Amino acid sequence: MTNSEIKPTVSVRQLEKYYQVVDKRYHIISGLDFEVLPGEIVSVEGASGVGKSTLLNILGAMDSFDDGEVEVCGVSLKNLNEKQRESFRAEKISFIFQQHLLLPDFTALENVMMPLLIARMNPSLAKSQAIEILKKVGLGERTESFPSQLSGGESARVGVARALVGRRQLILADEPTGNLDRDNSRHLMDLIKELQNEFKFSLILVTHDLELASMAHKRNRIVSGKLSPVSL
Repeated sequence: MTNSEIKPTVSVRQLEKYYQVVDKRYHIISGLDFEVLPGEIVSVEGASGVGKSTLLNILGAMDSFDDGEVEVCGVSLKNLNEKQRESFRAEKISFIFQQHLLLPDFTALENVMMPLLIARMNPSLAKSQAIEILKKVGLGERTESFPSQLSGGESARVGVARALVGRRQLILADEPTGNLDRDNSRHLMDLIKELQNEFKFSLILVTHDLELASMAHKRNRIVSGKLSPVSL
């Protein structure tokens, strides 16, 4: 099968996102085109405030858009209601956040199980799958630890495990190394790359970290609301 015959995991055409203030329209994203193929790692780079996180929120059905076409994992996001958005997020995609966003009153194991339980998986099966993925990220001995008992690097790995446990087609990562020191950042980068090679999910990295962006198969920079390719 040629690339032209492969159905993209993400397809964005002429995306528009703006804010209206009185009689003036401020474009955050303007005529943006974007495509991610199955199994690709694609970076979205740029300075703070250029629309990187806005784009990620749109792709994750966390934010609406004003014009254009957005299809993610075979689902058009244009006219989804809130219930459909929630179902889409639960079934199709996972997130890795800069702040990790672990639930403080739940153990590492319970945090990783959570997406599976929300999807109504049998608790026993959810537990076994969560333990398996925690072992893969090197935390097989920390399953009963609470977030307050984990280091920053360990919390980041729990966040990665939680994103991977449901075997989603697409993972959206928003500055995943932003709160880590250089050594932990490199370790997390290597871990994500290794797991992506194993599971073959598509990964979109929003980052201003050029070292993190260098792991991408394709790199892009947002300039004036549009994506421009970055030479590798």
